[in-house]
Amino acid sequence: MSTTGALPQTLKSITSTKINELSKQRALFDKRKDEILADANAASDLHTRVRTLLDGLSRLEGFPKDALDKDDLDLDVDSSDDDSNLEMRSPGMGQLQPADHTNIRRFLLQGRYDASITEATLREWIARLEKELRYLELKHEHGSFYSKMVTEWLTQLDEHTTSSTVDQADEAKSTKSDTSFENVGRAEMHEQRAKWESLVFTAATHIDKNSIRTYLDDLFTKTKLSQQALKELRENIQKFANNLASQGQWLDVDELKWVSKALMKTDLLSNDKATILKEFMRNKEVTQEVADVLNMRLASLDRWGWGGEGIPVEMRRQLNGKYRVFMDEDLLDSLLLQYLGSKWAVKLREVFTSFLRSYAWSPIHDDVPDEYKERRKYFLGKTFYSVDGYQGINEMREKTYLQHYFMSQLPESTDEGAKNYDDDSQSKNALGIKHSLLHSLITESLIHKNLRGEFTAIRSDYEWFGPGLPHATILTVMEYFGVPEMWLTFFKVFLEAPLKFVQDGQAAHIQVRQRGVPMSHTLSDCFGESVLFCMDYAVNQGTDGGILYRLHDDFWFWGAKETCEKAWLGMAEFAKTMGLQFNVEKTGSALMGKANAEQSSILPTGDIRWGFLVLDAEQGKFVIDQAQVDKHIEELGRQLSSCKSVFAWVMAWNGYFGRFFTNNFAKPAMCFGRDHIDMAISTLSRIEKTLFANSKQFKGGVTNYLRNVIAERFDIHDLPEGFFYYPVELGGLGLLNPFVRLLAMRENIKHTPQGRLQKAALQDEVMYQSAKEKFEKRGSDSTTTMFGYDGKPIPFWSLEEYTQYPETYSSNLHAAYNMLKEVPEEKNVSATASFIKNQAGLKRAGRKPRDGPISANWATMTPYWRWVAEMYHDEMVRTYGSLAAVNREFMPLGVVKTLKEGRFRWQG
Repeated sequence: MSTTGALPQTLKSITSTKINELSKQRALFDKRKDEILADANAASDLHTRVRTLLDGLSRLEGFPKDALDKDDLDLDVDSSDDDSNLEMRSPGMGQLQPADHTNIRRFLLQGRYDASITEATLREWIARLEKELRYLELKHEHGSFYSKMVTEWLTQLDEHTTSSTVDQADEAKSTKSDTSFENVGRAEMHEQRAKWESLVFTAATHIDKNSIRTYLDDLFTKTKLSQQALKELRENIQKFANNLASQGQWLDVDELKWVSKALMKTDLLSNDKATILKEFMRNKEVTQEVADVLNMRLASLDRWGWGGEGIPVEMRRQLNGKYRVFMDEDLLDSLLLQYLGSKWAVKLREVFTSFLRSYAWSPIHDDVPDEYKERRKYFLGKTFYSVDGYQGINEMREKTYLQHYFMSQLPESTDEGAKNYDDDSQSKNALGIKHSLLHSLITESLIHKNLRGEFTAIRSDYEWFGPGLPHATILTVMEYFGVPEMWLTFFKVFLEAPLKFVQDGQAAHIQVRQRGVPMSHTLSDCFGESVLFCMDYAVNQGTDGGILYRLHDDFWFWGAKETCEKAWLGMAEFAKTMGLQFNVEKTGSALMGKANAEQSSILPTGDIRWGFLVLDAEQGKFVIDQAQVDKHIEELGRQLSSCKSVFAWVMAWNGYFGRFFTNNFAKPAMCFGRDHIDMAISTLSRIEKTLFANSKQFKGGVTNYLRNVIAERFDIHDLPEGFFYYPVELGGLGLLNPFVRLLAMRENIKHTPQGRLQKAALQDEVMYQSAKEKFEKRGSDSTTTMFGYDGKPIPFWSLEEYTQYPETYSSNLHAAYNMLKEVPEEKNVSATASFIKNQAGLKRAGRKPRDGPISANWATMTPYWRWVAEMYHDEMVRTYGSLAAVNREFMPLGVVKTLKEGRFRWQG
């Protein structure tokens, strides 16, 4: 968790104030509880004891007075204690509700006259009321315990912030705690920093601008259609660039709002600057001042520069073990660059998309002969032909490519904001696109093997693409696409930033960037996508319509072996010309299907990997690389050991075990089948067992570990399982349980992938038989008759002919294709009567129907939270008397939510 120095102190002060108030509430509660119990124990009879307990609880829980006789009215007189003005109400916190109180009062009155109200009944009511009093006491105890955990968290953050101000050049001071852990991370960091500096601060000398221009000419001017498309692209860019430079008034308050939102998404700003920017946006006058300053800078953009004092840069560790280098420039410069980057990004995506939609771009096609089309129309009729002929897989491939993979780093509008592909904490949508690529690969392999018997795939990316992209390559490509000189000069200044490492302290040396693009800048995305667009088009042309699936510089190609070889040769030529190198660790190919097929001498060797998955060509599916998992089990242990508070530990666990592992096993899909989920669940179970088996102090799983930690630190014992998994809104820790979603999805996978394709083939055969019967009974819809060589009308074609081009014509295969790529929905558990009863208590406790993951409305809860709520609710109710472990007023919920919203910074 990364925070500013002011934030932990502020939140700590707020929490301290609230804890003091809660202490007063707790003292008052304890006083009144003792008084109620003392009065009840002194009662002369059971009837009076029940009435005394009931009256005291009614006051504590804030239920309305419901006196049924004079004696009850006397009992409801407010206390004359000096502290009676303090509010001591806890609505809906226990099991007894207003109706219970009212009923018991009525039954008590009945018992004065009716012998059917026995002593056993009175004793049962006494037990219930005393139990309710204990529940209220537990709520206060839990609130106090929860506040202590928050204080522990804030104290850790405060200490971390203080220690981070120590001169980092003095290693003895900066590593006096967690030395063994820090040494592991620091060795990796220094190694990666050395490589980064060797690239960034050394100009690429092997770039030939003339060779790049010749390559681009050969690519973009090969035909008249491509020449026209290039001409229009250049004209659009030049017009846009000139208009943007001469706009006069660029930013107003509304414009600045979307710029700020886009900047906040980039992970570029430090928490200090993010806080300042949020404050700017809250004050319209200040926002206008900022806009005025930015407009003045934009008006003199030809004189803009970074300044000579050097831009601080810092290295941040990602969960995959890589370090990213982030700049920390002036906030106004960040806003200026975000505005310009967003404008350029939207325009570039627009012009490149127009190029793709032009006739210069080769579409996917099946090479269906005209004769076949005519025969299909003759046998099947115009209506059947049109419905069946325009729902093919090829169209779906092109649509998916355009929507998700073409120019994926560039936003379609300024409102959409920045995108960040290479980030552990990326948006769900970006992660979903990554996973859908894997789903597409396996689905395509199933279909290709089913239709053609073999399937080939390539995967690669460029080594150190961001830090190593030559400036000469960027500027030559941008110039080729028509960017005016004024903007080329500005881009060059932007790229050649003076940098200094914050880790070096006061002795930091300023060096000018000579290669690569800054991390998390939208302008950097513009440059990267513009260069890589040339590769997209080169592969498209070299394979006559093939698709290079690309997410930033991570790219995939598949199909027939010969087509893949052409694609790879095109990529290799592009890389050599542009001064790029393939990342050997992430480059590989796989030939699937034919058992004795000869491996290609052209395609790259190596495995196809993604996350923790490796493609097993023989099995035709992704499997988890357990050796890689083992390395991360060790790393997870180190990360957890560095967390000195329970809440920080939970955040690290949720981020690493709950999300990172499961994300890198890939989201389940129908094409993966149940086997993939079983493999992921087994691996997660192994991770948990291995992690805690190594602990001498604590044995068992994660909740047992935390239960023991809490017992040692806070002297709180016998916590139910639900406390760990229930959300913070109900007084829980919010521990993620990744098993739940996987098991919920597993139930909705009801067919094997092969079985679904077999079903599509059977459906095609049924449709064939139906069409044949129709033709033989009614003949063709065509006004003309087709004759064979013997002069007789040709008979209805064979099943083999009918199914000859299924990727273009089979609606059943198209449906199977879509289904195989689907992520199975999570199966909902059923709501039991006992849970619904206790769920109603949340509404009585003043919570809104949609308030929190486990809410008063079953319909608004997600499948995950329904599962967790039902699984653990019995023990929660037995322990705390309700689904909530504590009343929200008794804990610093706002502070917890504020801290949980912050970005977790991994140690090392």
